[in-house]
Amino acid sequence: MEIITVNRPHESYTLYVTPKDRVEIHTHNRSGELVNVKVFREGDIAEYDSYNLRYTAPIKAITAKNVIFDTGSKFRRDETKRLKMESFAWRNHDFDAAEVQAQNAETSRYI
Repeated sequence: MEIITVNRPHESYTLYVTPKDRVEIHTHNRSGELVNVKVFREGDIAEYDSYNLRYTAPIKAITAKNVIFDTGSKFRRDETKRLKMESFAWRNHDFDAAEVQAQNAETSRYI
């Protein structure tokens, strides 16, 4: 198991990474109190990018330093996207698939 600590201005994350199995994101506030824990396993949906919309895909693989997403479609089957653990934690520490879907539906009405 790998343990990675990410410090940001308003919060910090401690990631417990078990390659080929799961990533646990423990979110702490400024005073160091644990405020949230999210667990992602291979096959789970998570966010990998955003611009106007938030892009999600299933997690294909978890390594000691990266999370690899399966972003392929029926036209491009072997397409993947790789995020470093720090970026993965920032994007997914409070991930809620239903909320992302609702936000994307609302935003897509205006773009």
